Amino acid sequence: MTSNQILQLNALSTAASALGMLAFRGTLYRLFGADSPVLFDVIAIGLLVYAGALVFVARAPLVGRRALMAFTFADGLWVAGSAIVLLLFWNELTPLARILVIGAALVVDVFAMLQFRAAGGLGGRAQAV
Repeated sequence: MTSNQILQLNALSTAASALGMLAFRGTLYRLFGADSPVLFDVIAIGLLVYAGALVFVARAPLVGRRALMAFTFADGLWVAGSAIVLLLFWNELTPLARILVIGAALVVDVFAMLQFRAAGGLGGRAQAV
């Protein structure tokens, strides 16, 4: 799989998640113990912007190592943030919300690992995944 394809799949997954959040905005926030959907709307819009950035970079003939590592870092922050949310708000989250957070974090982690490998890891020698 090429770097471009990894970023395209990441963009598709990210956009689908954002659209799902917006489609279920009237229900989703309750699963997380929130008082309103505003925070989730902001997150969804941020995810759409992130998906757009992924598509923009993926359209280049060659995706650079810096771009791959930037997306890897951003995805790693999402995974870490998910763990923090689970630790801090476990009791407020419904079982379905916990599953959604864990599932999304696992998918994002897979993209982070693929991007990291495509960037050549810490050694900097890019490789096909």
